[in-house]
Amino acid sequence: MSVESVFPQLEALLPHVQKPIQYVGGELNSTVKDWDSCDVRWSLMYPDAYEVGLPNQGVMILYEVLNEREGVLAERTYSVWPDLEELMREHKVPQFTVDSHRPVSAFDFLGVSFSTELGYTNLLTALDLAGIPLDARDRTEDHPVVVAGGHAAFNPEPIADFIDCAVIGDGEQAVLDMTAILRDWKAEGRPGGRDELLFRLARTGSVYVPKFYDVEYLADGRIARVVPNRSGVPWRVSKHTVMDLDEWPYPKQPLVPLAETVHERMSVEIFRGCTRGCRFCQAGMITRPVRERSITGIGEMVDKGLKATGFEEVGLLSLSSADHTEIGDIAKGLADRYEEDKIGLSLPSTRVDAFNIDLANELTRNGRRSGLTFAPRAAVSASVRSSTRWSPKRTSSVRWPPRTATAGGR
Repeated sequence: MSVESVFPQLEALLPHVQKPIQYVGGELNSTVKDWDSCDVRWSLMYPDAYEVGLPNQGVMILYEVLNEREGVLAERTYSVWPDLEELMREHKVPQFTVDSHRPVSAFDFLGVSFSTELGYTNLLTALDLAGIPLDARDRTEDHPVVVAGGHAAFNPEPIADFIDCAVIGDGEQAVLDMTAILRDWKAEGRPGGRDELLFRLARTGSVYVPKFYDVEYLADGRIARVVPNRSGVPWRVSKHTVMDLDEWPYPKQPLVPLAETVHERMSVEIFRGCTRGCRFCQAGMITRPVRERSITGIGEMVDKGLKATGFEEVGLLSLSSADHTEIGDIAKGLADRYEEDKIGLSLPSTRVDAFNIDLANELTRNGRRSGLTFAPRAAVSASVRSSTRWSPKRTSSVRWPPRTATAGGR
């Protein structure tokens, strides 16, 4: 059954807001698939403004992975600025996707990628604008399944009341597995309703569904234990880990924004994880083990990405890009290949002790200014030693106020 676009109503509001171009869609390499020819539909959200959310690699990768599959569509939605939010509420325009401008509430899944905890409240605003009940217990079969992912959803308990499930770790294979489960459930006539769908997701062992677990807390607010409250639900939810990055060379056709964004470049993730093991670094601990993309794989992604976008700068992404075991050869190879094209290279994140003058020369050889972001240690030696020692009190998950099976449970 077709779902109408809300763009006619939205278009009338755009002259009254700042930067209306961010709500229009139609970016180079964006995808709009036929609604009726697809049986599984994802709305992917980065819970921040367009200029921050569009360059996000996580959403961009999942967007392309899903849209490559037959019978599956994925569209994007971002947080709207307060000026448009006020008008949307006044004129009853729901939260929409920027690709086809269909209501987010019409999709099967609403996948939300959290880079920081600051996005939690933006999710609540989007749910409210979409007409989706904030409390997961109040949702019916007609509402999308709200899926949390990303680094800031690694402990999903702070938002457990508002999400239906969470994917811990890498999302590429996870979204395909969830798509297959939903497709089978639909083909069988939706037996058992929404609860059965969530149960099928939970019993895979790789999707956390809060309603099927009771969380017990210590007096100081730390989690004591998490106990399944339904038979067939695993005691431990596994983290998704993509071991071979070369098998997932995404994005192949990066999105080119219509409006100014925080990153005006094409980015390639050269490895995941970190070799350092600093206990104060969340990302370094939860993305283990280290998995490097090969030089050949990086070169192919850069070549295809530049041809598909026309960008003049390539960002080599990771938690600390200079720690790639072959970063010198990677930088030299790319600098040699694109010297005449004046393509710039940047390292958006690297440690000072891993950087050297040879690498600096390769990054600046073509005459363009390169972007470098350093992560120096600022603590004194004793503090560093203290912060890298493991402490259960320091690393235990905390959720306040506590959720219990009776007072705050589902």
